[in-house]
Amino acid sequence: MRTVECFEMRKGTAFALLVALLSTWFAYSKVTQARREATYHAAIAPLKSGLPVGIDRAEVKKYLDSHRVDYHAVRYGGRDEDTYEIKIGEEPGNLVSERWAVYIALEFNAADKLREVHIRKVGTCL
Repeated sequence: MRTVECFEMRKGTAFALLVALLSTWFAYSKVTQARREATYHAAIAPLKSGLPVGIDRAEVKKYLDSHRVDYHAVRYGGRDEDTYEIKIGEEPGNLVSERWAVYIALEFNAADKLREVHIRKVGTCL
């Protein structure tokens, strides 16, 4: 009878330890994700204030070049308009996905006017 009680106590202790470990990991993950997001928003803020929506692509290019910002032009989803991307970080991978690259995306419309400035994450999940 004593062996059964000891086994039940060990099982309960192991379960409590597992819950504590998972809770700690979850809290740590949320804190580090919040820190990364704050970093991304700090990186995009000067661009949002310095590049108002509606300005010409040439003005955007001039602004980026004068501030020595490394960027490249890409196209998404079969669209005809280019998007300028500025890499600002990486999201860590996990069991179901690889690392994701984090960019500031400067999207233009068909008239070559700045349409939107936002954060874009690009990666692969299994």
